[in-house]
Amino acid sequence: MNHLASGFDFNPDQDMVVGDVTVSPSLNRIAIGEHQRRIEPRIMQVLVLLVRHQGQSVSRDTLLHHCWGGVFVAEDSLNRCIFQLRRALRDVGSTRLRVETIPKLGYALFVDEAAASGIPTGETAATVEPGPAAVPVPPAPIVETAVPASPARDVQRLRLMLAAALAVLLVVLIGGAYWWGARPVPVASLPVFDVLPLTLEPGMDLFPALSPDGEMAAYAARNSFDDFDIILRGTGPNGRSVSLTNTDDHDRVPVWSPKGDMIAFVRSDRDWNCAIYVIAVPVGKERRVGPCLGDMLPTLAWQPDGKALVLTAIPDATVKMSRLMVMPLDGAAPTLLPVPPGGNADDWVPAYSPDGTRLAFARAWPEGRLSIMVMEVRGGRELHQLPLDSSAVNFDWSVDGRGLYLTNASRQRRGLWYVDLATGRWQQVMPGIGQLGRLSVARGRGNMAMEIYRGHADIVEIMADSQRRTLQGSGANESEPLLSPDGNALAFVSDRTGEPQVWLAEKDRPPRPLTSLPGANMAAPRWSPDGRALLFLAEVGMLSDLYRVTIADETLTRLTHDGHFKKTPVWMPDGSIRVAIRGEATWDIWSIDPSTGNPPVKIEENRDYVDLSADRTLLLVGNTGTKQLSWRALDRQGGSGTIELPAALRQRNVVVCPDTIYAARMNLPSAEVVAVDRRTGVERQLGVVQRTEPRGQISVDCDSGSVFMAELVGQESDLVLLNPVHPE
Repeated sequence: MNHLASGFDFNPDQDMVVGDVTVSPSLNRIAIGEHQRRIEPRIMQVLVLLVRHQGQSVSRDTLLHHCWGGVFVAEDSLNRCIFQLRRALRDVGSTRLRVETIPKLGYALFVDEAAASGIPTGETAATVEPGPAAVPVPPAPIVETAVPASPARDVQRLRLMLAAALAVLLVVLIGGAYWWGARPVPVASLPVFDVLPLTLEPGMDLFPALSPDGEMAAYAARNSFDDFDIILRGTGPNGRSVSLTNTDDHDRVPVWSPKGDMIAFVRSDRDWNCAIYVIAVPVGKERRVGPCLGDMLPTLAWQPDGKALVLTAIPDATVKMSRLMVMPLDGAAPTLLPVPPGGNADDWVPAYSPDGTRLAFARAWPEGRLSIMVMEVRGGRELHQLPLDSSAVNFDWSVDGRGLYLTNASRQRRGLWYVDLATGRWQQVMPGIGQLGRLSVARGRGNMAMEIYRGHADIVEIMADSQRRTLQGSGANESEPLLSPDGNALAFVSDRTGEPQVWLAEKDRPPRPLTSLPGANMAAPRWSPDGRALLFLAEVGMLSDLYRVTIADETLTRLTHDGHFKKTPVWMPDGSIRVAIRGEATWDIWSIDPSTGNPPVKIEENRDYVDLSADRTLLLVGNTGTKQLSWRALDRQGGSGTIELPAALRQRNVVVCPDTIYAARMNLPSAEVVAVDRRTGVERQLGVVQRTEPRGQISVDCDSGSVFMAELVGQESDLVLLNPVHPE
């Protein structure tokens, strides 16, 4: 395979003279007279590109693009290449070529005595285009003064030479003592990868899983009937695909057994009845192992002995904290997996090391921190705690078990990264081209499969007569629409500026951003009762707090400073705020009064959902995953009761209007939008959004009956294969 990239032109059969060095690209050789040195083809590529831009800075990105075209490498690969180039120039005795590092930019090649640099010699020499012309500076006159030799001067010179030799010897001894007594931990050299497409079919290909030998890939693919099936595909050049499952349900999250003879996966129907299955490969009967525990899509891992699965579960419907549980294949009852204590932290995404002695998993701490935990399997001892600042946690072990590969580990670390657990050093393997998702590493070969997403989200209006139109369609990701109290403005979250911010669309005015909070995840905008401000959640570095922004002057105010995980807030008619906050044991509803600055007050325990009816007369509380809301009237007459819902609660997928309940009935990736008459209970369908975000958040204009929702457009996910390139 040819790893050389096009992008700059030169004739490889022609030699060129640069400074005092003859460069022979066809022979991968540099020379000065009889002194010759062969260099690697990649180093020659770098040298030629630097020659083409002689005297100019060439960025690291440009060098990587042209000299490693189509192949993604670790960030220090270019550093090693430059080091070897400098050593080769020194070995042939060059005194006029200098490769300099330009801080924060890249590298540049300089030739002393520029008049002689890059001049072709003979009929076989290629023309070298010089860099930009420099203003000539006349050389300083050389003044030679004859100094007669004297014995005193010779003695002084000898003393200086002895002192210099002693200084050099002292440095060597000190350096040697340091090297042998306190040697730094060596850093593993990362492999270079070839990136190849694994799937190119239209639709969503998700949850890649490579067999232990790296010869087969299993993944979940959505077919034309809008359900997911498990597909097997060879990873070789002529790999073919075959359906391992074929049902009307959603089959996802495939995981290979340690021996590569079985695959475990998750199956869920359209009512979210979920169970864990195993099936023999390449051909075999599927078998149900047990039910999913909780209302979330579990993540799976095989225990090293192949006798049980570790899965994410919510064993307590009241506490709603995710735990790691062991589900034996013999039908025995699931049990909690002993892990290092974390209070009431959420644990998920289990992954065993290649030798089976360690377990890595993600943990969200109650105070808002997120980390990857690494524990000793036998003793349960905590070995490492790797802090993260992104909730998009996707990782797998390296083949040697020394570190972890991660995708999109933070907003500052987009792309594919490797972290060495012993040293804590981060190295970029692949830049953030597209949105990278889940990944899988083959234990035997070291190749890797990874998701790459493309697409965007628009805000659509579904009207009472089932007609629909696009309101905000910028080609960016728009979400969480919320109509103002007077119906004249729409607040929403958009990443048009490159990262999520709160935006406002008003009548007769172009949309404008209301916030410019860097490095934050925005969520849940809520209007003040007077429509003059917006309340929203912002997650900065995994710390979740409430913020307020005024519409007129865009003043931003942080209202809380505790960083605890929070869910969608609501602004009460009296100006106070109700919000669900995760405590030590449960999610509870708290009241916050921004005008006084007093500490929050807990008003409802074991509840994680709070909202107001659209006319702001009823306070609604409940628990996600249920189909019932408790209500309490806010007027003087009071009163309370319950409301039966047409859909299971998520975050704001239900809006209660005076006469009608509107709901998005989720059947991921689609949602059915329905309206139910509160007096008669008659339900009617308004429309189906084929692709939407998991929460299914809606906003409603109760007067017109229009529903506003985010719709994913052009949503596409393919899998790529990263094969390690072995040097010849």
